[in-house]
Amino acid sequence: MATGTNGPRPAHAGAVRGAGPSTPVLLLLTWLFGASAFLLLYLGSKLTFLLDDWEFLLYRHGVNADSVLDPHGEHIVALPVLIYKALLATVGMGSALPYRVVSVGLFLLSAALLFVYLRRRVGDWPALAATAIVLFLGVAWEDLLWSFQMTYFGAVAAGLGALLALEREDRRGEALACALLVVSILFSSLGLSFAIGAAVHVLLLAERRRRLYVFLVPLAVYALWWLGWGHTAESSLSFHNLVRTPLYVLDGLANSVGSATGLVNDSVAVHDRLFWSRPLAVALVFLAAWRLYRLPRVPHWFWVVLATGGSFWILAGFNQMPGREADASRYQYLGVVFGFMLAAEVLRPELERGLRIGRTALAAIAVVTVFSVAGNLDQLHDAYEGTYHPISQLEKAGLGALDITEATVDPGFVLSEDVVDTGFVNVDAGSYFAARDKYGSPAYSETEIAAAPQFVRYAADKVLFGALAIELETLRGAALTRQLPTKACETVTSEGGASPLLQVPPGGILIRAGRAPIERFEVSRFSAGSAPVLIAGIGVGEAGRLAIPPDKAKTPWKLRLITKAPALVCDADGKGNG
Repeated sequence: MATGTNGPRPAHAGAVRGAGPSTPVLLLLTWLFGASAFLLLYLGSKLTFLLDDWEFLLYRHGVNADSVLDPHGEHIVALPVLIYKALLATVGMGSALPYRVVSVGLFLLSAALLFVYLRRRVGDWPALAATAIVLFLGVAWEDLLWSFQMTYFGAVAAGLGALLALEREDRRGEALACALLVVSILFSSLGLSFAIGAAVHVLLLAERRRRLYVFLVPLAVYALWWLGWGHTAESSLSFHNLVRTPLYVLDGLANSVGSATGLVNDSVAVHDRLFWSRPLAVALVFLAAWRLYRLPRVPHWFWVVLATGGSFWILAGFNQMPGREADASRYQYLGVVFGFMLAAEVLRPELERGLRIGRTALAAIAVVTVFSVAGNLDQLHDAYEGTYHPISQLEKAGLGALDITEATVDPGFVLSEDVVDTGFVNVDAGSYFAARDKYGSPAYSETEIAAAPQFVRYAADKVLFGALAIELETLRGAALTRQLPTKACETVTSEGGASPLLQVPPGGILIRAGRAPIERFEVSRFSAGSAPVLIAGIGVGEAGRLAIPPDKAKTPWKLRLITKAPALVCDADGKGNG
């Protein structure tokens, strides 16, 4: 078995270069692209900005070298930052949909280029089947539903374009490939993997010297970025990760196989999500190795794709950490794309020698494709309904609560996970208000908060309570005599250990415990179920003042006393409790 150092041979695997796909394939492909775009944009229209989006929107000020080239994680993200800044300047941040339009557009472009790449090797129908799976790859929901993942889509689209340009085998194609590799790297450090693949392509050629610039220029761009900014990036590289990387790569392959076939769907999982895909992945590796061993020469482009996909999984293994496991949703799109490319390179020599994919094989491919798409659509729906849609609702309500409390909230108040029940909008009030005043806001209004599901109203109340810094002031001695009014008071009875739900007047409320202590105060505003705010109670005969700072909302606060005896409640302003 030789390694194939004499350069690539032209592709003759069922698709003539320059000729378009057959009419049925073109019609199906057009429909699939339209359906994918409609689905992703429809779901995306109901979502808001998530997690890393907020860094680009709120914390990268101005257009300068640092704001554009500062690393995100360990990645260079120069082009995504510029895209976000351009969108902020033109459409603002009142809606995340324009950002998703860009992300979905780059995703569709990467899928179209993947179809071209595969079609040149395996023909129309297998390429169509693989592209259909990628277009509806619901297991990659983090990528498909999150506009920030334009970082991956842009890098993959430019990287695939570079590989296709190299297939031209002319100087113009080489120059185009070099430029596209730079673009890929500027979208994400994922572009390094495509540069490594291009390097393998060039180094396997007989006339390699004049082509060295194709990969050296992109790598030099990355090196300059790393020296200036990237060296400050976080890194999880450790000896422990190095040792575990081989297993990480194997798990990455198994997850990719499971994602492509739909075998990681919960409906077919037995004990773990890789129950079926692990043995299948091992079997496919041995089958591919056997087929390659029988060839007189390992195909040139097999080494290119192996270097591209393998370097991605190895680099990911070096930096593995919680949230970056091999089965992470964000990696499945990449794993499936690289997996299909490798499969195509394994099949390519057989097809070039005249092997035809018969109707039985095409029927089997169609069955696997339908099964995969159905399972992946189920995954996409579950992720939307169970993760990103409720998270978006919580984010909008949390931001709406900040808007309500703008006059009094501390600018340093942060919408942390313990406050708003999601960690996807970890922004401080001051930065949010500054961006909102310039670009608008996706926040819910008071009316929208009131109409939201109970879990959203519950979280909004928590934000309001924290932002307004509401607390119970214990009154004793002269303070009690001075503040407890002689009118606008009433005795509240207790039934079953709790008082009726009381409306808190705008000026606040004074409470005095009777013959039994008040164990706690349950405070709510929009929430109609369990109270989101619990305040420690007071002892027998003690009194306290619950002051509510004024804000923009008209919806009153509500209070329930948890006590076994009647208690005295008074309007803090002496105007009646209502």
